[in-house]
Amino acid sequence: MNTRRPLLGLLSFSFHSAKWSLALSLLASLAIGIFAIIREENALLFTFHYIAVGAAPYVVLMKSEGIAKWEQYQLAMPVKRKNLASILYLNVLITSLLIIPILGVVWGLGFIINPDTMPTIIQNGYIHIAFAFGFILLLTAILYPLGCSKLGEFSEQGLFFVGMAVSGVMLGAFFGIGIALGLTLHVIALLIIIIPGIAFIASLYITRWLYAKIDF
Repeated sequence: MNTRRPLLGLLSFSFHSAKWSLALSLLASLAIGIFAIIREENALLFTFHYIAVGAAPYVVLMKSEGIAKWEQYQLAMPVKRKNLASILYLNVLITSLLIIPILGVVWGLGFIINPDTMPTIIQNGYIHIAFAFGFILLLTAILYPLGCSKLGEFSEQGLFFVGMAVSGVMLGAFFGIGIALGLTLHVIALLIIIIPGIAFIASLYITRWLYAKIDF
């Protein structure tokens, strides 16, 4: 059997199992963004950018809780274990990118209603989106390898929130170092995507290695 189809099946199953939660999170993000852009509520726009990036990946991460719960079914398919681990990361990446159509609708509406203020909103939004995206990448990079280790056997929920705390502290440290070096906010925001992105890729290879050895 061509392994491409089982991989697509695993990906489809992941989204199917969380489709209602994902739909609700995306609709809520869109509604908040539309309301904020119409009312020009800066605080709500700040919140919108973080929710739009993080809500859908949060659903996926909470569903998987470190490692998938249907391992026996997965292993019965003609798919290599390392590819099963790759699906976990692909789920997070895809759901993170769902912010693109949401931003297209919200920012597009903003240009129609408030064209003069949109350049500033987009500049500030880029910084907030970068921090939110960096947080998701770091959280994933921390959560999945630890979820496949002995630590993941004790408290997956606790591990999740520890990962959130560590990710927040690391982003804060990156920000502080950037400010100390005299970097602009836009450069810091770019680095806060690049560095967690590297951690995300490194974590993928570590998890693929662990997944090949784990005894389900």
